Amino acid sequence: MSMTVKHDLSPGTVSKILWHFTGGPTWNTKTKRQSNSPKPAANAYANLKSILRTKGLRLGAYKEVVKLILPERKKFNPETRKVDVQKNVPVDIESSSICCLSDIPAPHLRYHAYRYGKFAVGFHRNAIIRAGFNPVFYTLQDTPIVRSIYEGFSSLEFADPNAIRDAASLIKSQVEDIETDYDDIDIGVSDNIWEIETEVESLEISIYNAMQSLEDFVAFVKTFDRSEFSTIYCEREWRSTKQYNFEINDVAMIVLPKAVGEAQYFKNFVERVAPKLKLPRRIPIVPWDDLVEH
Repeated sequence: MSMTVKHDLSPGTVSKILWHFTGGPTWNTKTKRQSNSPKPAANAYANLKSILRTKGLRLGAYKEVVKLILPERKKFNPETRKVDVQKNVPVDIESSSICCLSDIPAPHLRYHAYRYGKFAVGFHRNAIIRAGFNPVFYTLQDTPIVRSIYEGFSSLEFADPNAIRDAASLIKSQVEDIETDYDDIDIGVSDNIWEIETEVESLEISIYNAMQSLEDFVAFVKTFDRSEFSTIYCEREWRSTKQYNFEINDVAMIVLPKAVGEAQYFKNFVERVAPKLKLPRRIPIVPWDDLVEH
């Protein structure tokens, strides 16, 4: 008879603190990807103070963009009223805006500094779960599952409520012409046309809601290429599609470097910023140098 033994051991890859780095790379709107280097230390420090002052992690400019080449795409052509078949179509699927954290044990933080800097706020995992954050789904860019996500978008784009509305309007107009030409004919399709138009409005709402749901889902999909196993894939990211308005009790730790160049960040924060923010003493404020680099 087997027994399940409970223990308090950790696998070493999961943390009870989830981190938000305030110096993460900027978003390149042209390439629709993050830059390769973190923000300047002064910007990261300003972001850290702003987050703690407002008690909020805002939705960033970053959006997940799934890039793929679709071997074939069918699209209705309203001019010819036929279905056109396009081959090898480059497609970008863009998600809803997101708010990000990473599940990184403290001993592994150093590895991520080159990309995200050394300023971070750590939040208790239980608080993050209550706020609706969820781990992301990692996948390589060129996989069948990514193409299946697009098929959902493509199917919704293929549905054209306006084409149905135009067809109903055309039928109504042609019937009215017949009734005008022949006084003794009363086809009476107005009620039927009204039902079609009402259903079209319902269809438009359903398509919009479905598209929004897919965009929200894609927000939790993280794509990477084969060269990014040691960068993107190892981040263990958690996301939310809503701004995180936290309580100060949700904060588990604050980490920042003692100095970057001539700027003394840690001393300034402890002596000037923390008292103004009225941070409770039980929240550790730890020098990056002592926590990570020893």
